[in-house]
Amino acid sequence: MLNLIYSELPHQIKEDKIEMFTQNLKSSNTIKSADCFHDLGFRWYYKNWQHSQLDRDINNAIKYTSLAVKLKKSEKLLDTISLRRSLYNLGFFLQGNDKVYESLNVYREIANLSLKDDFQGYAKNELGLLLVEIGEFKDALNQFHDVVSFSKKNEEHWELLLLSYINITDCYARMNYKENKDSIARYINKAKTFLEREKLIGSYEDIQIKILEANLFLETKEFRKGINGYENLISSNVLENDISKIIYNNLGFCLLQSGDTIQAKLNLLESIKLDSAYSDPYENLGDLSLEKGNFTVAMNYYHKAIQLSTNSYNNSKNTQALPDSKTLELASNKLTLLNHLTVKANGWLSYYQSDLNITHLNHALNTFKKADELIDIIKRENTEFQSKVYWREQSSELYANAIETCFLLERPEEAFYYMERNKALLLLEDLSNEDAKQIANIPTEKAQQEFNLKRAIFLSENKLQEQKGLIDNDSLEVLKTTIRNNKYNYERFIDSLEVTYPNYAKFKKKVDVLPLNYLRTNYLTKDKATLHYILNEEDGYGLLTTTDTTLLFRLKNIPKINEEVELLIAALADGVSDIDNFTTISNKVFQDLIPEKVYQKIQGKQLTIIPDYTLQQIPFESLVIDSTNLKYLFEEVEIGYAYSASLLHHNQKTAQHSDIDLLGVAPIAFNNLKLPELFFSKNEVKNIAEVFPSTILLYNKATKNNFIENVTNHSVIHLATHADIGDGENPWVAFSDSKMYLKEIYATKNQADMVVLSGCNTSNGALKRGEGVMSLARGFFYSGAKSVVSTLWPVSDEAGKEILINFYKNLNEGLTKSKALQKAKLTYLKNTEEKELKHPYYWAGYVALGDNSPITNEPTSNWQFLLYAIIGSGILIFGYRKLKTHRAAA
Repeated sequence: MLNLIYSELPHQIKEDKIEMFTQNLKSSNTIKSADCFHDLGFRWYYKNWQHSQLDRDINNAIKYTSLAVKLKKSEKLLDTISLRRSLYNLGFFLQGNDKVYESLNVYREIANLSLKDDFQGYAKNELGLLLVEIGEFKDALNQFHDVVSFSKKNEEHWELLLLSYINITDCYARMNYKENKDSIARYINKAKTFLEREKLIGSYEDIQIKILEANLFLETKEFRKGINGYENLISSNVLENDISKIIYNNLGFCLLQSGDTIQAKLNLLESIKLDSAYSDPYENLGDLSLEKGNFTVAMNYYHKAIQLSTNSYNNSKNTQALPDSKTLELASNKLTLLNHLTVKANGWLSYYQSDLNITHLNHALNTFKKADELIDIIKRENTEFQSKVYWREQSSELYANAIETCFLLERPEEAFYYMERNKALLLLEDLSNEDAKQIANIPTEKAQQEFNLKRAIFLSENKLQEQKGLIDNDSLEVLKTTIRNNKYNYERFIDSLEVTYPNYAKFKKKVDVLPLNYLRTNYLTKDKATLHYILNEEDGYGLLTTTDTTLLFRLKNIPKINEEVELLIAALADGVSDIDNFTTISNKVFQDLIPEKVYQKIQGKQLTIIPDYTLQQIPFESLVIDSTNLKYLFEEVEIGYAYSASLLHHNQKTAQHSDIDLLGVAPIAFNNLKLPELFFSKNEVKNIAEVFPSTILLYNKATKNNFIENVTNHSVIHLATHADIGDGENPWVAFSDSKMYLKEIYATKNQADMVVLSGCNTSNGALKRGEGVMSLARGFFYSGAKSVVSTLWPVSDEAGKEILINFYKNLNEGLTKSKALQKAKLTYLKNTEEKELKHPYYWAGYVALGDNSPITNEPTSNWQFLLYAIIGSGILIFGYRKLKTHRAAA
């Protein structure tokens, strides 16, 4: 075979002879035939494809290499080295043919052979690169770290080690520069040390690392270091134009931030000189003009940036003009466009602050609306091969600024929409696209089909971007039609998944925002109100909604509020702290968050609070409204919580059980997991079983599979077990045989009116700006629950016992969950004589999250059996971050 391939015969004659030779090979099932198929795939068809790019060549390379693999696997004495050679080639060919998921499976097969050699090392590296391409960054990091561990053991593998350092750095950068700055810096230093040792300064790898390092300085606002880094790259004279234009733009940005506007402008113009269609330097020139007070010039630059990033070729000078919906759909880099729109909207805000011309505010709000429209397109298409962290954070800032505009325009009704938009996006955002596929059990072929459809959109949009200004209008329309057809095919594909894979279809669907009028008409009464918050490190607003009032108010001095909230959290978590000190801090937070005009309107009402950012870490019940007489907010207001009004409405539409039927789960012993026994959880669940018709899973019956099989059929779910924060973004709950992680909970389905999460050693989910909190409660809401009862920190058994007994008694009287909890806490304070036990640590942690309707309309006589319900183990899960100090109730 090799003699024929490397002979001097004409190509067509060789091809005919190879075809005849191949037909004879197919009847032979020997290892020699397998080697021939291997050579045929690589040395003939793959090499031909490199020159011709014909589909039939790469398809034949895949076909014959697959035959080689099949034959080698059938050998009784398996030659793993030979097999892995063919597997590696197969993965590589599949990767070249954009069969990403098939390629992933092949590389995983090599990795799973657990033979530490070059094939596994390079396979894991390629596996990591593919995972980066589809956005699975954490899994990619695991693969790259494995390669590092392998490569360090043998000096011959130094190239693979260097490659891994670069890949790890790039992966962390794609995830988010600011969040991962320490990891990025660490691996940059590892790579730099390696490059110096091997005398590779000035190499392609050295340039890669220097670019990543300069970008890190830019993202972390170390602009002087960024300037030095970019200037060194420019002086190296080894950069191609496509890279140089970015370097000049980034250098210009750093210079602008450092105050050197003259040099900044020169470098930004140099970037434009290299590529006049590159939109980023125009945005930066807009910022430069804005800083100088040249607002008209600034808006022109922003307008130009948007035109370029939307493939708009007209020369319109109307800076108020915005792209229409069809133009947004055709944009090739929607994240860049989203940034341009957001910056332009913020520019209009700055313009207003300069001359107080209300017209500028209207332009700002219109631009925010257009950016909001684009966010829906980004989420629906998900064609951006980048981390979602970037645009999640950007959208969060966008909504905060849109609300500021509404405040200045005195349009509280529109502010309600943006507050709900900010919250409505959050529930699923800890799920990546690949997580959603796994949760929904999407087969590999369907996942590959979706990838191909998304790739077709991506490539056609890029082609339109590349051809701008180079082709006539008719050709341009053909390209635009191709993009629309690709998007239509993608949307039809997603629609086709809805019946068979509803969980995945739900992930892809737009989250509808509940209209304000609908909220007022259907959910609010004269005795019910909602209180929304939105804030970040610098700005914050509150929005009170009643049947007849929509009151939008600005929170003053947000840095001080965040600092005071942190102090309040620490005081709440420490049950022995000075009550007077707590009272002072709590009263300050109350005054900061609830102005007098708001307080007057919520007194005596049932209030649903929808918190944001640091406010998600405190129970508003504990806010002191009268520091002299020590009076708490919950004494005047019945308080419940929600992720968003839209989510509450969505879950209301979900069919629930009409009868109370409980699933109680208590593993008690966790031998496989090496967790301590929970001795009291058995009685806890048994006592509940005497109240409701129940299915009880104890000891070895409390397995994960048994829970999954039973969770759908019950209206109340009670988990008395261990739980923990996990890695901060994927918390878990323990069963007798294994842990169930948050992402697995998403994959279950329940119809519960209430989920009670009773666990020992339970922490809470990580708080992320632009995302919300990563918690088990999140998972249960997503999978169908209407409400979750939980606490914010480990609470005392004795105090918890009394509060929860009365809570269930109050529920039995037909009270709402928040009213039942309010009444139980008031009873606790009334019956507790010891001053130290009146500290909010003992009673304030319990909260009711979600739907607030009564759990039953028909009282029963057995609530007294709940003496030990939901106690003994520790705390429940609401979804807040792990507190700095706490006292566990073992």
